[in-house]
Amino acid sequence: MFKKYRHAKRLKIGVSKFKLLNLSSQIKSKIVLTIGNFSPSAFNINQIKVDIYTTNGQLLAQQIAPLSESIVLNPNQNNKLPLAYQINAPILISEIKKLGGVTNVLTSFLTTGKYGLPIQLKGFVSVGLIDISINQTINV
Repeated sequence: MFKKYRHAKRLKIGVSKFKLLNLSSQIKSKIVLTIGNFSPSAFNINQIKVDIYTTNGQLLAQQIAPLSESIVLNPNQNNKLPLAYQINAPILISEIKKLGGVTNVLTSFLTTGKYGLPIQLKGFVSVGLIDISINQTINV
């Protein structure tokens, strides 16, 4: 059990897609999280709850549905997670303004493939009897 717990600490959560589809008054986006298993053990993920926050702690996107079925994560494998998110439009608009506005964000996306938006992933992943806390800052 201790070995499995130690291996579970090697699970890494990330964002494979954070796409703003519309930046008008009604923001639409698509968010796809990934989970990577960088250990020699296989895991059965039966629950995951990860919300997205700004770096100053405001809720930017909230997971709106639980995992519909368990996911088997084999060793050295990356999986996309079928999760749905609801965007907090006023917070996202505020963060875009802090980055210099829509023009700067879109220019950054066109030149680097990223919006330049720092976000924090917070939550947990349940793998069998083990719950792993998630608290990770990334730039999308």
